[in-house]
Amino acid sequence: MTRKDVESLFKTHYTQMYHLALTLLFDEAESKDVVSEVFASLISSKTMMRADNAQAFLLTSVRHRCLNVLQHKQVKERFARLLTEDNDALISHDTAEEQMQMEELMRYLQNSLSPMSLEIFRLRYLREMTCQEVAEALNVSRQTVHTHLKQSVEKIRKYFNSNSKAI
Repeated sequence: MTRKDVESLFKTHYTQMYHLALTLLFDEAESKDVVSEVFASLISSKTMMRADNAQAFLLTSVRHRCLNVLQHKQVKERFARLLTEDNDALISHDTAEEQMQMEELMRYLQNSLSPMSLEIFRLRYLREMTCQEVAEALNVSRQTVHTHLKQSVEKIRKYFNSNSKAI
């Protein structure tokens, strides 16, 4: 797809895509991020789409991305609780085994993420800042925030895949 094709799709379908994301996520900034990610993936990939199928494809893409966001929300909430200094609250909510596993995961992240990646991860998921807010707070580009988050999530996935029985 050419940039011009994507721009045309954006002008035609953005509002409907945004409203779908907002209906599923109940968060304006996150909804905008999801829709932006769909268009960014169209620009960066060689996706071929029929004109008569564009609306269905775009709405399905938004729905899938929203479902991924919601699916990972529980994990993000556990990370956020773990990153807070109130460990007593963690112990009361999780079993001792779950607590040890989450602490092990956090040690892994602190040792495997760069200081910038760890700070971006904390701001995005602990403080629930949008990617744009994180970028402004750290005086970096939004793309830098996305890159660091992508790398962090990949490391977390690898950790979960290699330790699937542990968590």
